[in-house]
Amino acid sequence: MNTIKIIINAHGYADDYEEKVIKQEKIVGKDPVDSQLTEVDLKNALQTIITSVREIKKLYPDEQADVMYHNDNRLEQIKFQIKINEKDNNSYSLEEESFFNKVAEYDSLSLLILDYCQVTDNGEEGTRVWIPENDSYVSHPVGTYAILALVNQDKKWIPKYIEFLRTNDLDHEVEQMWHIKEIIEKYNWCEETCRLAIARNISCCGQEGRQQFRSLMTEGLEEYLKKEENRTVFFDNVLREFQEWDAVEFRLKDGSKKHYLDYVVSNVKKFKTALTENQINKIEIILLQKWDACHKN
Repeated sequence: MNTIKIIINAHGYADDYEEKVIKQEKIVGKDPVDSQLTEVDLKNALQTIITSVREIKKLYPDEQADVMYHNDNRLEQIKFQIKINEKDNNSYSLEEESFFNKVAEYDSLSLLILDYCQVTDNGEEGTRVWIPENDSYVSHPVGTYAILALVNQDKKWIPKYIEFLRTNDLDHEVEQMWHIKEIIEKYNWCEETCRLAIARNISCCGQEGRQQFRSLMTEGLEEYLKKEENRTVFFDNVLREFQEWDAVEFRLKDGSKKHYLDYVVSNVKKFKTALTENQINKIEIILLQKWDACHKN
């Protein structure tokens, strides 16, 4: 019988801050209909991986703690490999990137991919779990290959990619800048890629966001926004970005109007090269009204 072996290696820290390494191997039956991985095979393998990640995370003590940040005893790194063993003793392996490229070909499995992205969030210190890269100095947040595989299938997944980016530790960027650039080059300027550029300037800013947004303006976005209809849609999505940005709610609850002005309202001017002065003023007024509504009593 042909089988699929899933090998998962995980790393984190226990209560005493000693390293805690976990290795799991799961065997999944291979669909005998085809020697290649079928939709059924990919579904079963991904479901098994998701279940295993949930099981492994529970083995780290801070997974049960009701604390969002600075959890030093959560899962830090995880990596899986797929090995397909055939009856004639032939076998071959798939790493995470290749595996998700195959999974993403099936629209019926897209929600499972999003489940994987969700279960691999909230690792060490409340940030996304990382993939250990043995052969490269670059390590990616877990789920990177999964969500990019979806986005490469259809631009409709760009909003989900933005949600994913918001869970990345963008104060320690790796290759997110290049991924964003590749997505925009693939789909050109449209509402979806504008949303990505907008998020890159605000909720997904990180180390390089402001610089990248300036570059995007000179790489076609400024020309795209010369059409009034495009600028109108862009304005709507900038406003939407501020409505979704968690820093707004955080600063409202913080209670300091100075901080709200300094760390929220001031960011509207990051779009002064993309929007008219009137549009900038409108968003600032809406944000100030939001402050007044929250603190009217």
